[in-house]
Amino acid sequence: MVPHLRMKQLFPHISRIFSASLWLVLLALISFNVSLLITKPLAYSDKLIDVFNHPLSWNTHATLAEALWQNGSKNQAIEEQRLAIELSPKEEFPGNTQVLGAWQNEPNRQKQQEDYWQTILASHPDYRDAYVQLAALSYREGNLLQAHAYLLKAQILDPNNTTVNRLVSFTSKLLE
Repeated sequence: MVPHLRMKQLFPHISRIFSASLWLVLLALISFNVSLLITKPLAYSDKLIDVFNHPLSWNTHATLAEALWQNGSKNQAIEEQRLAIELSPKEEFPGNTQVLGAWQNEPNRQKQQEDYWQTILASHPDYRDAYVQLAALSYREGNLLQAHAYLLKAQILDPNNTTVNRLVSFTSKLLE
């Protein structure tokens, strides 16, 4: 007899307990997700419902793409914008391809801005606004720690600036 089957025969309650606990964990996770969806709907859920109701409408896909972009779901937004381009009559909405091109070029543009402000700092290390701009770019990229560090440098250069002080306290609270 195979040892695994013998163990099952000798201890049948162990496999039932293990199986039941897995089902309970799975049920708990599903319940948690459903409760979150009910209490906290997505910011773009109405636009998503519009896409489900009108799947061949280029306008609904373009609207959802914009909402996804603003929500930070950039890859999904680009895919929705591509769908909108495929579905749209070119004479009705020619700017669709321009929007997609701008969105796809966003990481390059952000890197160019960062390089620009770094060169400004190299030649003018006491320029407070360069640190603020770099902080904004870092924050946009999701690098909160680096954004906070840039803001602290700006605060050292201009400790009485209320805007910089507010931004430093804002990022400090987010880092807590």
